[in-house]
Amino acid sequence: MLLGYGTAAVFEEAQKRRNALLLTLGMAATTAFVAIRAVGFYGDPNPWQIDGGVTRTLIDFLNTTKYPPSLLFLLMTLGPASVLCSFADRVPEAIKQPFIIFGRVPFAFYVAHLYLIHTLSVGLGVIQGFEAHQFVTGMRFFPKGYGIGLPGVYVVWLLVIVLLYPFCKWVAEFKARRHEWWLSYV
Repeated sequence: MLLGYGTAAVFEEAQKRRNALLLTLGMAATTAFVAIRAVGFYGDPNPWQIDGGVTRTLIDFLNTTKYPPSLLFLLMTLGPASVLCSFADRVPEAIKQPFIIFGRVPFAFYVAHLYLIHTLSVGLGVIQGFEAHQFVTGMRFFPKGYGIGLPGVYVVWLLVIVLLYPFCKWVAEFKARRHEWWLSYV
């Protein structure tokens, strides 16, 4: 978040200059990630190694520490994100608009998604034959045998996005109509 506040001035630049800056900064961050990670002397407490095949080695190379975020994690996520932002003006409005809606209400989305995902988790558990009270605990303590595979996770992810879009759109419109100080935190 601090980086976001620090780079806000970049987004106030004229479109052509802003996009050039974002592209340059993004490419520099991505290049720095590859160079620092390849050398392996700094940036992440989890060293990578050649691990019996190209795919496994690539996954290990990209496996950086997220919590707390290491320097390499920040470089490998924010670099490509900056590059994508430099091309965002070229995206058709119909595709861009949902991203804008979610971007205007990040905290509302965050809080709502926690409750929605937990509700869906309990529902899935009941469908799988477990009792609802078994899910009144931390995720690590969910019953053995509970869960779905990766394709199912992507389906649930898409379902959460679709279900929360109307709520987020309503919150964004509410914030646009009202100007109380506390709404800036939603």
